[in-house]
Amino acid sequence: MNQRFYLDVSCRQIPCYGERVCGDVYLAHNFVAEDRNIIVLSDGLGHGVKANMLGILTTTMALNFTHEHKETNRIAETILRTLPVDSEKQISFATFSIVDIETDGQVNIIEYENPQCLVVRGTQVFYPEWACLLLDLDRKVGKELKTCTFQAQLGDRIVLFTDGVMQAGMGNPLNPMGWGLEQAHKFVVDLITQQPDINSSDLAFKVVSEANKKDGFVAKDDTSCVVIYF
Repeated sequence: MNQRFYLDVSCRQIPCYGERVCGDVYLAHNFVAEDRNIIVLSDGLGHGVKANMLGILTTTMALNFTHEHKETNRIAETILRTLPVDSEKQISFATFSIVDIETDGQVNIIEYENPQCLVVRGTQVFYPEWACLLLDLDRKVGKELKTCTFQAQLGDRIVLFTDGVMQAGMGNPLNPMGWGLEQAHKFVVDLITQQPDINSSDLAFKVVSEANKKDGFVAKDDTSCVVIYF
């Protein structure tokens, strides 16, 4: 018998200090006819309107291609071929994470250059088996893609970050190398342990607020956290 879930999904964001528009873009859609949810988080290169537009382009393509059940490598290759490449840094103008949740709770995650997401089962970190795909692109950038598939259980949480969370506080005496992915993940697990029923909105807010605090309330980068709670 298929397990059906109610999904509590929320995103909290802070734009880079001095910018009115966040360069991180979040897009989620529930395809009612299929009882299927797709959540996308993209980080446009740089800040402000240009980064936001690139993020919108990326999230829209990612959501539409995923909905069409395109193969993982085709989704990523199409997005990366469409996006421009920075002429100096030779990197793609946007990164992305895609979470595709089927009606029976099967979760498929695709990540390109975003910090690796966190999956929490109860109050313990759950480690799905990740695979690495090398994309067949004409250029030598943006070839590595990470994917995983697992069956969700009641109470699971998936937490997505952009670089603004991981790099928060970088250069400060207390966090010279930034908050770091491991410490950010520990912060989330500790919060869930203390408040097992915390909703997605509050959890995402606390993560982004802590990152902003580490930056001295002057965010050095667009900062986003998405929480998916089964």
